[in-house]
Amino acid sequence: MKKVCVITSIHSPYDGRIYHKQCKSLKRAGYDVVLIAPEPEVAESEEIPLITFKRPSGVKERLKSTFHLYKLAKKTKADLYHFHDPELMIVGIMIEVFLKKPVIYDVHEHYPNTIMGREYIPSLVKVPMKYAYVGIEKLALMKISGVIYTTEEIGRRYRRYNGCKIENYPLKQMFPEASKEKDKNQIIYLGGITKIRGVLQLLEGFGEVVKKAPDAKLLFLGSFESTAFKEEVDQLINKLGIDLNVTFISRVPYEQISAYVERSAIGVLPYLPYPNHLVALPNKLFEYMAASNAIIASNFSHYAKVIENSQGGLVINPEDPKDIAMKLNQLLSSPSKTKELGENARRAFENTYNWSCEEKKLLEFYHALLTR
Repeated sequence: MKKVCVITSIHSPYDGRIYHKQCKSLKRAGYDVVLIAPEPEVAESEEIPLITFKRPSGVKERLKSTFHLYKLAKKTKADLYHFHDPELMIVGIMIEVFLKKPVIYDVHEHYPNTIMGREYIPSLVKVPMKYAYVGIEKLALMKISGVIYTTEEIGRRYRRYNGCKIENYPLKQMFPEASKEKDKNQIIYLGGITKIRGVLQLLEGFGEVVKKAPDAKLLFLGSFESTAFKEEVDQLINKLGIDLNVTFISRVPYEQISAYVERSAIGVLPYLPYPNHLVALPNKLFEYMAASNAIIASNFSHYAKVIENSQGGLVINPEDPKDIAMKLNQLLSSPSKTKELGENARRAFENTYNWSCEEKKLLEFYHALLTR
């Protein structure tokens, strides 16, 4: 039995992509899997063995943790190592050089674009930081055995390397049946609540919706990026007079997400046109599809392609609250149309946009690296 060590320094040990999809798929395929990850606040599962560490705070602590993680990884004596965060590139290089074992770098985002889109990074620092990342990544990829990425747009950066595109589609077992008990008035926003994800524009648009549809409800399932932004959102909600129509629920265990999404009729994805959003596909788009939600998503080309292929929703200009309001009203005023779009989205999930399709590619990529 081949042993696999998966490493993350940032994500929760029970992350959907890492734990529930990749690690569980590898275990079902007969691999001995161990996951190195930050200590969880609450243990959610014991299916995959965990090696945990205290999450570092501050630059010095994170640098020290790099070598600590290498030592933890070395002790596992794995046949293949798979890491998920860019700050672990040095760990990947050390494993390839000193342990002579194959290493996979799992790229979740277009990181140069992500750097340029971070509002908390000073403008003068962004460009140097971007080029520093690109340089370090190029050096790392000269040693690392393989790269996993999502979307064709992100994959263009890795054409010269041994790469594999694996999308972060939902698990069929999380959404085993098409959702039938819908609240026709409920709209859901799933994921981190941040300014660059269009939350303020969504609320302004929803404020207009409530004037025509006073029973409309907007549910946010996720955590705020900061206390300051939460206060800004609360002030806007009070100003618009929609406090009785908006509900916030902080993060819930991954396997409980489906219950909230399935109850909703509409799933909204109003991301603003920041660089990383223009090339990445959020998993929540496909979770809405799995839950038979009619989708309202930003009019980016790769979002629009999924919407068009599935016939599962409408696109919006995420910077225009009036357009957001118009599309929401269009669906709320026509439950039959909303149901039809949701059924189309569900059908596309069942046939194409589900993890079972991606699992096969993951296992084939592993097999190729371990038998070369």
